[in-house]
Amino acid sequence: MAPRSHRPSLWSRQSIHRLEQRVQAIPTWLVALISVVLLAVLVVVLRGDPNVLYPGQPYGYRRKVLNVILDDAEAIAIMVAVILYVKGAPDRKTQKHYEAWRVIDTAAAANVTTSYARNKALKDLHHDGVPLKWLEAPRANLAGIELPKANLECCNLAGTNLEGANLRGANLVGANLIGANLSHVDLVGSDLGSADLSEANLRGANLTGANLWETNFSNAEMRWAELEQAQLNHATLEETILPDGSLSNEPKEHRESSP
Repeated sequence: MAPRSHRPSLWSRQSIHRLEQRVQAIPTWLVALISVVLLAVLVVVLRGDPNVLYPGQPYGYRRKVLNVILDDAEAIAIMVAVILYVKGAPDRKTQKHYEAWRVIDTAAAANVTTSYARNKALKDLHHDGVPLKWLEAPRANLAGIELPKANLECCNLAGTNLEGANLRGANLVGANLIGANLSHVDLVGSDLGSADLSEANLRGANLTGANLWETNFSNAEMRWAELEQAQLNHATLEETILPDGSLSNEPKEHRESSP
């Protein structure tokens, strides 16, 4: 019964999305024309006057209707402007995303470590549901950034400072996190399958329920890290400082053969 309760809402979201696509496909000039006509008719109806229609005087009727429309021309223009503004929202969002990616790429190309603009761009893209796959931000200062459930698959965050960041439920499959500072980062329920965290600082990181299948933790420090219910199958832990402070020297062959 539970799945059925979600079907109407899912259907509604899909229907709304299809409706938005169809509306956006309509030419802007046609939207403006239809809006003016409909709003003009609405104004005449709302300003209904029993004397608008002069029996036997069609020209008087037309003149009266025209006067009503002209009297409310400013209100009609404002409402049309609002309609056109709403219709142009997707184009503005696309431009916003383009500018955000340009900021991120420029900071990476210039090897800028700390950039408020880049941090803001990343958060804005994530807030709009834009995947951050293949992100290039090596050695960046992203301490404390909020990117829960972000799609960071195959990103390059080598040497990046992510101390105290919120990456809960994030997709970091195949990510390059070599030498990254992940101390006290929230990685609860995240997917780090096949990610490279060699030489990374994971002090106090919360990896509860995380997928660490074939994750490389060689030479990493995991002191005080939380690994409850984490899946460490085939993970590489050579020369890794474990949560209890001990050094792991378990042969890789033994780990891969263990269930």
